[in-house]
Parts: sequence; C-alpha cells; structure tokens
Amino acid sequence: MPTLKSHRNIMKFFIGIVPPLATKERIINFQKTFPSNKVPYFNEPHITLKAPTGLTGDKSWLAKVIALAGDYPRFQINIKGIDSFDNRVLFLNPIFSENLMNLHLKLVDLLCPTIEASNKFYEGAVYHPHITLGETTWGGMTEFELDIMRKKAETEFYTIPPFLVTSLRLYQKGDSEEVYSKLLDIPLKI
Repeated sequence: MPTLKSHRNIMKFFIGIVPPLATKERIINFQKTFPSNKVPYFNEPHITLKAPTGLTGDKSWLAKVIALAGDYPRFQINIKGIDSFDNRVLFLNPIFSENLMNLHLKLVDLLCPTIEASNKFYEGAVYHPHITLGETTWGGMTEFELDIMRKKAETEFYTIPPFLVTSLRLYQKGDSEEVYSKLLDIPLKI
C-alpha cells in the first residue's frame, strides 16, 4: 500500500533594509519602465543585510536577531551612484558604511552559516551591499537592456537623498512561492 508523503511548505527568510517610501516608489517606477525587467515583481527595493543561510524555518534565531537589532544604533545610508556585477546585475551602490558592514557581520556571526554558504550568498568579507535595479539571470533582462538601463539610471538617480535606517525588514517565502513578502519590521535602537 502506498504511503502518503507529508508535504510541508518550507519557509525561507532573509533580512533587508528598505529605503523610505518615496525612494522605494521612485526605484519601482524606474524598474517598471523596462518591460522585460522582472525584478520589481519579485521583491521591493532593498539592501540584503543577511541572506537565507542560518535563518531556519523554526525561527529559533528570531529572538537573537531582535535583541541584536534592539541594541544596534540607527545609522544613515548614502547612495553614491550606479554599479554592476559582471554585466549581469545593475544596482544602486551605497557609500561604504562602517555601521552597515558591522551590522551585517554581527548577523553573520550570530547566525553561524558555514564559510561555503557565506561565499555562495556573498556574505562576510565578500559582502557588497546594493539595491538591484535590473538583472539578467532571473530578472529577465538582456545585457543590452542593462546597458540602456545604466545610461537612464545615471540620469534618473543622479541624486538620491540619504536615509536613516530605523529598522530591519524580515522577509519570508515558501519554497513553492516565487516572491518574498514582508513578515516583520525589527526596530533598531532609538
């Protein structure tokens, strides 16, 4: 007699920083001017602070993350322009921030992913914070379209107001879902 397999939806998580609403809407509107760009339909504009490694479905790590964030001071992010990863990903590039890097490293240390997992998700020493505008691999764009996007972005995002990071956003998605959604905002220390 056949046995029924238990199918449970395995949740995946990541932690990000979201720009203020006006900046976020400006980025989304820009992204949507490129019909092939799937990026704005997969997630809102954000800086990934902690990739999924170490963020298990049982959420045993959540109290630790909330405590860490509650003791971490608010800080400012400044965007310095447009950059790319190997003509595959076009992004807004934050100016180096010691506060941002330290918070990222504290989260990586807290959640203890392996070196292999950290390298897969570009964490630790290879971490490069960014806000993705367009992408070729899963984002649906061609390199030619990214080149056009870059030229337009250099004008459109010549200036972006700096913003204060007051909270971290925890995102989740089930393994059968394509889109991450907001689960929780975790405030930083006031």
